[in-house]
Amino acid sequence: MHESTQSPGDEAIRLADAAMQSAQLEAASGRSDRARDLYQAVLSLIPDHAGAHLGLAGLARTAGRLSEAIAHFAAALQAAPDQESHWLAYIEALIAAREFAAAQDVLQLGREHGLGGEAVDAMAGLLAASSAPDADAIDEAAALFACGRLDAAEDAAHALAERFPGHPFGFKLLGAVLHLRGDLPGAIAAMDRALAHGADDAETVSNLGMLLKQARRLPEAELVLRRGIALQPDSASAHNNLAVLLAEMGRLEQAHASAARASALDPSHEQAANTLGAVLARLGRSSEAVATYRHVLALRPDHAAAHSNMLFSMSQMEGIAPATLFEAHREFGRRLEARLGTPRGWDNTREPERPLRIGFVSGDLRNHAVTSFVEPILQRLANRPGTLLFAYYTYPAQDAVSMRLRGYMEKWVDAALLDDDALDAAIRADAIDILIDLSGHTAHNRLPVFARKPAPLQATWIGYPFSTGLAAMDYYLADRFILPPGKFDHLFSEKLLHLPVVSPFQPDPDAPGLAPLPALRNGHVTFGSFNRISKISREVMATWGRLLRAVDGAHLLVAGMPEGGGHAQLLVWLGEEGIDAARVRFHPRTGMHDYLALHGQVDINLDTFPYSGGTTSLHALYMGVPTLTLAGETSAGRQTACILEHKKLPQFIAVDADDFIAKGVAACADLTALAALRADMRSRFPASSSIELEHVTNGFENAMRLIWRRWCAGLPAAPLTARIVLPPPTSIR
Repeated sequence: MHESTQSPGDEAIRLADAAMQSAQLEAASGRSDRARDLYQAVLSLIPDHAGAHLGLAGLARTAGRLSEAIAHFAAALQAAPDQESHWLAYIEALIAAREFAAAQDVLQLGREHGLGGEAVDAMAGLLAASSAPDADAIDEAAALFACGRLDAAEDAAHALAERFPGHPFGFKLLGAVLHLRGDLPGAIAAMDRALAHGADDAETVSNLGMLLKQARRLPEAELVLRRGIALQPDSASAHNNLAVLLAEMGRLEQAHASAARASALDPSHEQAANTLGAVLARLGRSSEAVATYRHVLALRPDHAAAHSNMLFSMSQMEGIAPATLFEAHREFGRRLEARLGTPRGWDNTREPERPLRIGFVSGDLRNHAVTSFVEPILQRLANRPGTLLFAYYTYPAQDAVSMRLRGYMEKWVDAALLDDDALDAAIRADAIDILIDLSGHTAHNRLPVFARKPAPLQATWIGYPFSTGLAAMDYYLADRFILPPGKFDHLFSEKLLHLPVVSPFQPDPDAPGLAPLPALRNGHVTFGSFNRISKISREVMATWGRLLRAVDGAHLLVAGMPEGGGHAQLLVWLGEEGIDAARVRFHPRTGMHDYLALHGQVDINLDTFPYSGGTTSLHALYMGVPTLTLAGETSAGRQTACILEHKKLPQFIAVDADDFIAKGVAACADLTALAALRADMRSRFPASSSIELEHVTNGFENAMRLIWRRWCAGLPAAPLTARIVLPPPTSIR
């Protein structure tokens, strides 16, 4: 005789009730796995137990397992069809899963079963709101956005979001519009709502991740972008976006892995290849970076950013003749200007003595080395009647320094989101007389806009020690010591305009005091490097390795390392040079005070080549640390040598690798002299007085007036030397 399966026995009911109580307690305490086991135990006793199915549905819904939740809600409804809450829970789960047709069928069946009242009407309203708008409405709104009618597109996005709050398209469109308008918080909020309403697609996730990156919410951006990869693990774009973010965070080795994965998934993906090149360059693997950029240009010959990146990487490669490097820059200019055709003219009046409208285009008008040089001049020019200053800021984020620089400007334009057409139009609308590039072929440059020549006169200054290669760039503002008149003119498409002083160096007012020579207490010499890791090539490391072998017991401190490490390759190269890793220390990037204080642990800095240090060499000298340099044949290769010549330290300027080793060994052999030099170093940095800074500003202003007068007279750009014109002496009555 067997037991009936039609109804559970008393013992089964008692056990099921006990298990249900325990399951509910476990669920309330957050122990979902234990609760799930207990609910399953109930169902093993009573397969159609509505409460157990509802419990399992709730756990599955919380965990995001909508299909599983829907199955249990359906089972609960089948077990107890007279419970209105079961119908509502089932319909709501179907809506959440975007199974609108099924939800509509269940709602209709429920009404036929006698359901009614406010709760059911509210569920019907939710279903109607969640249903997709018709395809024509979506197409019309998308078309408005595509043709640039942002006002109309924003109105359409708001209308769709209000009529269909459960559908993601309106929020996705609104996020895209707000991003173009520069409203990052609004764009992020809209994309968040799109995801909350079912747009869990890779495109929306990617857009949100990159918006969070732009807003500098980097940890959140990483989580979102990794979610995008989980949705589309074989998407080259998803891996590329993560690589871009990781590089921004300084986690270069991880960025390299992601960029390499993206390129492997899709070798024709130009953005992924460009990202891979950028990461290789930052890791000091310049020749590999150049090869990668050439691949990008083969895919898309008009990719100006990749072309700039390639030139910057080439400038850091050993063995490229200056003439070859210049020709590569000219090829950039020829390609770009050929695509754009003849620039149109300007409406600027040819009045030689009127106030000059001078524009600066840069992404470095923030806490950056470029600003430390230009701010003293901008600050003084802002108060002069002969100049009106305009800034076109191309970096997407502001900081305290950029906010301060705004105060010097007649007008400040946040240009990071402006395309070339829009930025060209903005500069022309401001009637700029002289437009100055502060970037060259470095990050966030807008050289394609300069190629359009939106101002009658254009010049490049400070940001890049080579020619831009553009015929449209009239002048290169030069230092007469680094680029003596007549000796380097053939390496520039621009005419060299020599300033009396290119820019003033102002030491940090909060710089720590000089520390005693560390070798005297350590018993060994410590060499240091504070240059960008991208400058430390295999050839540089080979020369440094020779010096470390030649100086018994010497150590090496490499500072400014990215957050994510980035030193694995450097250790490999040093190991190949026979240098034990125990003799090498890597120090992460720090704030200015700690960066300067770190020089207290270094006896002699080692320069990079062929791209030498500039600001880093000045900072080191101010902290008492001389830089051993190998003078090159370009402006980039001569920077540190000229600084050392000016400070009367020729004993640290080498002419080749052998001389570099010999001079390094000689300096380490006389620690007494090195200690005395360190203690005396700051005397070589007389404080810049207000009068001296006024003279520097005079030199710049007079240079601008000189080239403007020539333009007003119809004269072409020509090599020039500007001089400081002192004001007449004040008469005494």
